[in-house]
Amino acid sequence: MKYTTLTIIILSILVSLPVLAGKKKLHIDSFSDGNNASEQGGWWYVYDDARLGGNTEVTPLGPLNPTKCGDKQGFAAHVEGTTGNKLGWDYFGFGVTLASDSGCPGGQKVDISGYSTLEFKMKGDASGGRLTVTLLHTSDKCEGLVPETLTHWADYEASVTSELTGQWTTVRLNLRNDFSQPKWAKPEDKVSIEAVLKQASQIQWHYSSADGDNLSVWIDDIYLY
Repeated sequence: MKYTTLTIIILSILVSLPVLAGKKKLHIDSFSDGNNASEQGGWWYVYDDARLGGNTEVTPLGPLNPTKCGDKQGFAAHVEGTTGNKLGWDYFGFGVTLASDSGCPGGQKVDISGYSTLEFKMKGDASGGRLTVTLLHTSDKCEGLVPETLTHWADYEASVTSELTGQWTTVRLNLRNDFSQPKWAKPEDKVSIEAVLKQASQIQWHYSSADGDNLSVWIDDIYLY
């Protein structure tokens, strides 16, 4: 059978499509089921600085169950709180484990290096401070109820403070271009983003302030693609 040049080009494109397409969109959660389990079997939680002696106040604390947000989004995750004034880097936040056993004591890792973008919807307001999305880099060991950090908490982060408004906004973060380790990271704590993505365990939304600032934030429809 004879093939024209155009036919050969088309066949070449069709053969290469699965490679170009990469992995399908990974739905982390839309909270429509009303519980604190994610679509991937992970768990939503809220944390604060109490274990370090801080006096930050946050609601809820512990498991993060979605609530009705009174608009077209239906159910969404809602966290609000006020940072303390004891530590100088007072904080609270919330996150999701990427698998059912990614927290303590399991430490299960998930390879998300096949994805390029984290997307989610967000709305809220803050009186000050800084809200970031953080990709934790941890071992399979635990320090109490907290996974052992491999970076001494100098994890890859992306600031989303400027994206926080009173209206629902779709936030898209490039996993390789928008995330970086903080400037204060020590040389021995530096790690490549590829190593973090291949051994991921959790994604966190982290709020910090030394001035007793307030944050109220909603998030919904979280995806990797």
